Amino acid sequence: MIQNRMKPCNLGTAQMDRRALLKALGWTASAIAGANVFPDAARAFAATAAAVTPGPRVFPVTTVNHLSCAVADYAKSRDFYVDLLGMRLVWDNGKGCALEFGTMTSPNGMYIRSVSKPGEKPTVNHIAYGIKNFMAYKSDMKAELERRQLTNIRPDSEVGWICNDPQGYMLNVVPEKDKAMFPGAAAPCDVAASKQCTDAAAEGSRNLEAPPKPSGKGFKANYYSYVTLNVPKDAIESEMQFYRDMFGMKVIFQTKENPEAFLRFGQNTLFLRPTESPNEKPYCNHFGFAVENFNREKVKAELERRGLNPKSESKLAWTVSDPDGFEISVAAPGLSEHLAKACQGQSASCPAGA
Repeated sequence: MIQNRMKPCNLGTAQMDRRALLKALGWTASAIAGANVFPDAARAFAATAAAVTPGPRVFPVTTVNHLSCAVADYAKSRDFYVDLLGMRLVWDNGKGCALEFGTMTSPNGMYIRSVSKPGEKPTVNHIAYGIKNFMAYKSDMKAELERRQLTNIRPDSEVGWICNDPQGYMLNVVPEKDKAMFPGAAAPCDVAASKQCTDAAAEGSRNLEAPPKPSGKGFKANYYSYVTLNVPKDAIESEMQFYRDMFGMKVIFQTKENPEAFLRFGQNTLFLRPTESPNEKPYCNHFGFAVENFNREKVKAELERRGLNPKSESKLAWTVSDPDGFEISVAAPGLSEHLAKACQGQSASCPAGA
């Protein structure tokens, strides 16, 4: 399925009827009437008017700026991901941290904070998608979110939007990288250039050398092989259409009999599959990382050395549990394409074990 990949334009969002549009472009009533005499010119103008009339907007996302994870012990989880997957610690205030991996300019990442109360269940609170030139599209993006009647639309600092997707799962849209984006930035960075924001950012940048560094025995993650979002079975199609049409994701695999879908954005993949939750609320608890120089047997040996009991997800990935029970995969580049190709004409359940 091919979606419109055109870049957003800056025409504004106000709707106007045909006569108002013609008037705004300088066509008087007599000129409109004269269109009956010059039908070719009228048709040409009508085509121009249609081209500039605002409609559904597409804002192509490219990265997973972060998965927002609430965990039992943020420092333990931080050290796990730094050592196993070579992630860079870029912010840490002693209560939570931000990790990055991949390129320096357009990184993917994780926000990791401890749960509010001891004993609470670890969860991925939301997925934040990165977009190039966010500020150029900020107002138009809000208008499109409102046009789609999404709920809980609000700023996430000056440089982000947060809302619920059509099934109620929280999402962010933010720049690929920005100094005013870090865990807890929403309140202090209402104005990104304010002293309050820069002080909060600095608080998490003072002691980045203190935590343990990678041992060198792990792997180097470059991007999310996939992030799994579980939604009600009968909502897979509508969720796929939303992420395709709103954020320019490309559908690389879809099955409708037992509905699932893969959507590519940048190097990353969003995997939509039916929820197993009794109340059918959407959730995320499974994600994978594409690592450099993947060697199936060496990856397995290292995961076993760490006591992680790896399970084969496909010939290109091993799956383990992280310290909070999230399922994570250490995978070769191209895993999503491999699964999508392997699934053509086969059982819809094959993404889990092709």
